[in-house]
Amino acid sequence: MNIKEYRAQFLKKINRNKIIAAILLGIFIVLVASFIIIYTFFDKQLQLPSYRYVLPLFVIQLIILVVTLILSISFFRSYGDVLATMNAEDLAILKQISESRSWPDKYLPSFIIYSGKIRVFTWLRQPEFHFTELKELTVKTNIFTRGKQNRLVIFNKVNWGSFFFAVDNNSAQKRHLIEKAVEYNPNIIIKGNMH
Repeated sequence: MNIKEYRAQFLKKINRNKIIAAILLGIFIVLVASFIIIYTFFDKQLQLPSYRYVLPLFVIQLIILVVTLILSISFFRSYGDVLATMNAEDLAILKQISESRSWPDKYLPSFIIYSGKIRVFTWLRQPEFHFTELKELTVKTNIFTRGKQNRLVIFNKVNWGSFFFAVDNNSAQKRHLIEKAVEYNPNIIIKGNMH
C-alpha cells in the first residue's frame, strides 16, 4: 500500500470511528431521555405536576448533546487536518508506528508528529506544539490507570506553562516521541521512565 492509499485509508477509518461515536452518543441520549420520561410521568412519589419538569430536563439534555457534538466534530476534524498537511515521510512513519499500536489506538493515536510539530489529541482540545518551544519532556508512569499501563507525557514550555497527556505504554511510540523531540530540538531535556 502506498502512502496516498494509506492517507485515504486512515481518513476512512477516522470517519468510521466518528460514525460509531455518533451512534453510541445517540443511543445514550435516547436511553437517558426515556429514563427521564418514564421517571417523571410514572413516579407516584412526585407531588408536583410532572409535565413542568420534562421540558427543562430536555433542554439540559439538548445542551449537553450539542456541546458533545461540537467537541466530537472538532476532535475528529483535527485528525483530518493533520493528515492533509503531512508529507510522505511523516506519513510513512505514522503508518509504521500505527502498526505497533493496539486496535483502539491504531487510527486514533493520542499524538501525531509531523514537520517539527506534535499535535496532541484530547477530547476537549487538540493543541499543537513546535518542539523548539519545549524545554523539557517528561515521561512517567500514570498512577491513575489500572495496572499502570499508560504513561503520562508532560511538556514544559520555554516561555511559560506546561501541558500533559496520557499515551499508550507502547515502546515504539515512546521511542518515536523522544527521537523526534531530540531531532527537532537538540537542547530539550528528557526526563522520566522511558521503559
